[in-house]
Parts: sequence; structure tokens; C-alpha cells
Amino acid sequence: ACRAVALLYSTQTGNTEHVASKLGEICGLEATEVSDVAVTDFSGFDGLIVGAPTWHTDAPDQRSGTAWDDMLEEIKGIDLAGKPVAVFGVGDSVSYGENFCDAIEEIHDTFGA
Repeated sequence: ACRAVALLYSTQTGNTEHVASKLGEICGLEATEVSDVAVTDFSGFDGLIVGAPTWHTDAPDQRSGTAWDDMLEEIKGIDLAGKPVAVFGVGDSVSYGENFCDAIEEIHDTFGA
């Protein structure tokens, strides 16, 4: 049996957690740090809302600088066919405008693999 929607995030400075908490209030979901959930549990949800910061700007991979980076390959290996996944992110568009929110692209591509 599926367990509705998971709202998962990871953060460096607390900003992504803050946004996840606000989304949780709006959606009636509990924001959960992704490191507290096994990747194998992702398939047990009807859908996922996932969030991350961009920390390693201009890096070729592992751009969030959070627990997501250690999970990306494992996520590619699970069957999430038919499950909607929404990705949100935070970043600094002034300090690194060219790489703003790069991590969400990487996470989006991982879930789409």
C-alpha cells in the first residue's frame, strides 16, 4: 500500500528546510530530511516532492553538497515508473547566477533516469 506523498529535503544552511516546512504547511505534509528515509522506501509513496540547495557551484556532479549527493546513483536503480516527482531548490542567483539551482537539475535528471 502506498503512503501518499513524501516531502523530502536536505540542506546546508537551513534555507531548504525552511522552504520544505512552508510547503509542508501548505500541502498538509511533514517535511523530512532525506537522510532519515531509505532510498528503497521511495517507491512506497504515491509521489515525491524533493528539495535541495545548490552548494557545489559549477561542479559536474554532486552539486547539492547534501545527503542527496550520496543517494543519486541508488535512486537511478529503483523503479519509480508512474510516480510524479516535483523538485524544488534554493540558491543564490546574485553570487552564482550561471549555476543558480544546478542541483535541482541534477536531481530532476536522476529521478527521470
